[in-house]
Amino acid sequence: MQIPITRLLKTSIIIFCLVVLPINLYSQSQKENNVLLPVRVNGKWGYINEKGKIVIKPRFSVAGNFSEGLAKVRDDDSWFYYIDEGGKTITGKEHYRYADDFSEGLAAVQGENAEDKIGFIDKKGKIVIEPKFDSFTGKPIGSFKDGLAYIYLDGKVGFIDKTGKFLINPVYNYAYSFNENLAVINLKDKYGYINELGETKLSPKFAYASSFTGGLAGFSFDRQKFGFIDKTGKVIIEPQFDWVGGFSEGLAAVNVGMAWYGHQKSGGKWGFIDKTGKLVIDIKYEVANSFSEGLAPIKIYGKWGFVDRTGNIKIKP
Repeated sequence: MQIPITRLLKTSIIIFCLVVLPINLYSQSQKENNVLLPVRVNGKWGYINEKGKIVIKPRFSVAGNFSEGLAKVRDDDSWFYYIDEGGKTITGKEHYRYADDFSEGLAAVQGENAEDKIGFIDKKGKIVIEPKFDSFTGKPIGSFKDGLAYIYLDGKVGFIDKTGKFLINPVYNYAYSFNENLAVINLKDKYGYINELGETKLSPKFAYASSFTGGLAGFSFDRQKFGFIDKTGKVIIEPQFDWVGGFSEGLAAVNVGMAWYGHQKSGGKWGFIDKTGKLVIDIKYEVANSFSEGLAPIKIYGKWGFVDRTGNIKIKP
């Protein structure tokens, strides 16, 4: 029996909204005025608008989120390329083994061969930073933020400007993008923070450190218990949780019961604390993501919903 395409489409949209949307809802690409969302129909990916209308016909095997009006896609028989909001290819015949989202007008790409170097293209598909950085090996590459991006050269991380010049030399094992004027760096398996001049602001002494949000950052001395520090390195919330998220709208998700399994942590339950460390939303959720516009996605009994800042369910899971 054939199922009508309208039913398939509606089913695909519902599945997408329930499973994918809570994870991606608050990404920058979703905040643009013209929101296009990837949706799968009959095994192929296309894009719908906010009204659920298909605006780019499902024809891709992989479809990424739109960022700055462009999205990376892939066909069955090719590597990645970029399309605009009309579905038109902007990179011509060029395809990439690795393709990042656009940020501040640029995106990191790697040619089709595994040994090709990483470079950056602009929104017309033109190479503006020559491919000269380490090939993609699974380690994250930083998108441009405030004119800087972290990138690997000879196995070490530094920060480049939009001409490809290193403004902060590649001497670190790892790094995160700058946030609130500081970036996490790793030296000799310890985490610390530098400013945009490359000056060390908090020396590498933490076993774990996250980016600053709302003036606080998650940290750990032993990767067992986690708390929060301020920008002077002062401990504001003592390490007492088994994992922590970042602060947003005055609250941070925290986990109790999460445990290490090899190199990964999983399990436990999530709730929310304020900046004094006070628990304001009970620890009972399987997953809890950051707040945006007064709501946070939570998962309970395998279903996604949304809570407000007092913990009241506003969208039923």
